[in-house]
Amino acid sequence: MRRRHFGLIFLTFSILLLAACGGQSNGDNDSQSSSDDEEIKMLNVDLTTDPTSENIEPGEPFTIQAAVTFGEEEVNDAEEVRFEFWKKGEEHEEVDADFTENGNYILEKTVEEPGVYYVISHVTARGMHNMPQKEIVVGDVNPDEIEENAEGEDSHSESEEGHEHDESEESTGHEHGHGTNVMAHIMLPQTVKAGEEVTIKGHLQQDEAPFKDAEVQFEIWKKDSEKHNYVDATEPKDGEYHASYTFDETATYHVKLHYQKGDLHDHKEKTINVQ
Repeated sequence: MRRRHFGLIFLTFSILLLAACGGQSNGDNDSQSSSDDEEIKMLNVDLTTDPTSENIEPGEPFTIQAAVTFGEEEVNDAEEVRFEFWKKGEEHEEVDADFTENGNYILEKTVEEPGVYYVISHVTARGMHNMPQKEIVVGDVNPDEIEENAEGEDSHSESEEGHEHDESEESTGHEHGHGTNVMAHIMLPQTVKAGEEVTIKGHLQQDEAPFKDAEVQFEIWKKDSEKHNYVDATEPKDGEYHASYTFDETATYHVKLHYQKGDLHDHKEKTINVQ
């Protein structure tokens, strides 16, 4: 009798132990399932034109639109949305976008000459930066010109004044950025006055994701001057690099962003008129 009573106790204990283990296993599975269901949200920008590129004519207005979302959420309070617009070989123009509704930011534009144009929408929101680029063909353009522009216009990080390699650069054995899907952009205040400290910002992006942990330096010099100043940048946000600088005189300056990460390095340059 005593032996049978002990067996019943042992059997009951075993059943309870198995049930507890099964419950714990289910809890782990539920936790894993919940973790798998969590969505990693990204800042997305859909860049379009109205009418579409092939229907834009010289002298007629068209709209450039950036539809900004964060995951499934429409972003109506972006920190900054700017459009950079240019024709191949000509000056780049940067304009603040106008917010309309439902996460849409627009720029009304008219160009008088046919040709191949480019636009980049620079969007900062939710602690992220995204800058997709779009080619716009206006009017009747020779197909050879479109192909030539597609090959010659480096949408990644080429200097606006052309990209040259020198002997010392070639001897380093470093790969020079082209074909790596890295886009670089320099941002400065719209008005820069001599003697006032400003923040120079550089954005780096690769395959629509922030290009993080790069070594970034700004090279700054006055036009026609042999003296070049170099300022190291910090990275307060992923892919966003800052440096403080004071332009001494009223003049035209060159600002060149140099970046390096591993064997990858390149640069982006722009000019600024300091008042």
